[in-house]
Amino acid sequence: MKGTEKMATAEFIGKVKDKNGYAVHLLYKYRGHEYMITDEHNGYSEPMYVKHKNEQNRIDREIEDSMKPQKEYKYEDSAEYGFELFWNYVEG
Repeated sequence: MKGTEKMATAEFIGKVKDKNGYAVHLLYKYRGHEYMITDEHNGYSEPMYVKHKNEQNRIDREIEDSMKPQKEYKYEDSAEYGFELFWNYVEG
């Protein structure tokens, strides 16, 4: 995102505890996409802000990729066409 744009914030949806009680799965919605991060309470995992940042960056990339123009399908670009050329060459 550009510096002049306002950053979207994640909306908290809910949480679910593991059976053993050591981890909490937190559910969020960001830019229309849901994601889940896990707080393990073990002191060894990534900080929560890093997990949020990684998930939000992943969602931003997905949105950007979906906005890119899709390449038009051509049979000549397909693997099937490549195999057809190969077998025609082998069979002579």
